[in-house]
Amino acid sequence: MAERRSDADEHMRRQKFLKVFQNFDANTRFPAPYVQFAGKPLAVLAEKGWRYDVLGYRNDTHAEPRPPSETLRVFVVGDSTLVDGQVFADTIPGRMETGLKRVHGEGARVYNFGVISACLNQMIALITSRLMDLQPDVILIVGGGTDIFQPWSFDPRAGYPYNQFASECLYEYFFDHRRMEADTEELSYESLQEMIFNRLENLRVLTNWQSDIWEWEVVRQFELSLKRLARLAPGIGAPVRFLLQPTVVRKAERVGEEAHAASGTFLAYLDRQYTRFEGVLDRLDARGGADAPFAVRDLGRLFEGESRLLFTDIVHVTSEGRQMIADRLLAEVADVLGARAGSPA
Repeated sequence: MAERRSDADEHMRRQKFLKVFQNFDANTRFPAPYVQFAGKPLAVLAEKGWRYDVLGYRNDTHAEPRPPSETLRVFVVGDSTLVDGQVFADTIPGRMETGLKRVHGEGARVYNFGVISACLNQMIALITSRLMDLQPDVILIVGGGTDIFQPWSFDPRAGYPYNQFASECLYEYFFDHRRMEADTEELSYESLQEMIFNRLENLRVLTNWQSDIWEWEVVRQFELSLKRLARLAPGIGAPVRFLLQPTVVRKAERVGEEAHAASGTFLAYLDRQYTRFEGVLDRLDARGGADAPFAVRDLGRLFEGESRLLFTDIVHVTSEGRQMIADRLLAEVADVLGARAGSPA
């Protein structure tokens, strides 16, 4: 009887995996040097109304070496919550740009470096390998959620990109020279799914997936990433701010679809991990001065007292929600610029 339950559980997990296999979409997660993936350059997702720039990000014009006409340049780095919006102006960075132009004029620009499924380590790699050379005045990182929920659903190794296990599987299949050609089965879409699913299951066993030890490893890796970023920040050339993104589990009154954003088991896990991530921010001094090269902020409870429907799932938000986040990020930019203006020459 126990074996039958085990077989049924495995079948259910396999079916769930096959259902989400289509999310391994080359248009939204195209291989990119050093950062694992970004959007496919110049791809257009007609069903969503999205278009990517030549670098693979949701901007109407991609970021180049800074021209004299840009009197203010802000970079916003994050996950799919920054990608949401019919057009650039509807995204969180686009709404920020509208607000900054009202205050600072047409020379103010905000660039969107949101990537669907990106984790914090990918964001750090993006900043150090590409963005710091483009002379931003401020870099804001909005994240943390993917570092919690992606190990639960995809690659279980904390701090790894969500599809790392799939990339390893494909690379091993095609480039492991120890494999004899006679032993290599013909690769079909079905056998590919089977091979990748089996690797995922093996990794879950090896990492003690969903155990207490595994949960704390997720927290430990997040803290190590933030500490690494803190060490790097003084050499980046622009103030860096990490902001823990809002989540539905911190909303006191969940209305409509917010009440059914995920299973109770998963929401309990999300709640535990957000509490632990808050502790990480406290240890890193969440009240770092506005003139510091690096500081962390907790926006997890940004919508805590709101009774309106603002979340469409655990971290994605409505148009109203995007505007509220944009306003909070604008306040952070204003604090940084104010501190720099008041600094001695």
